[in-house]
Amino acid sequence: MVYVGETSRSLKERAKEHEADVRLRRDKPISEHFNGAGHRVQDMGVSVLTQIRDSSH
Repeated sequence: MVYVGETSRSLKERAKEHEADVRLRRDKPISEHFNGAGHRVQDMGVSVLTQIRDSSH
C-alpha cells in the first residue's frame, strides 16, 4: 500500500495517529488495510519523500 499525505504536525505525531487508527479499528482506509488478512500494524513503514517548509511561518 502506498499512501501519500501532508501534515503540519510532526511526522512522528502523524504516524502515531495512523497506528491508533489501526489499533482502534477506525473506519479509515489505512485501518481497513492493516486490519485485513495478511497485514499487521508492525508492517507499517514511513518514508519522507520531501519536506517543504512554509516560509510564511
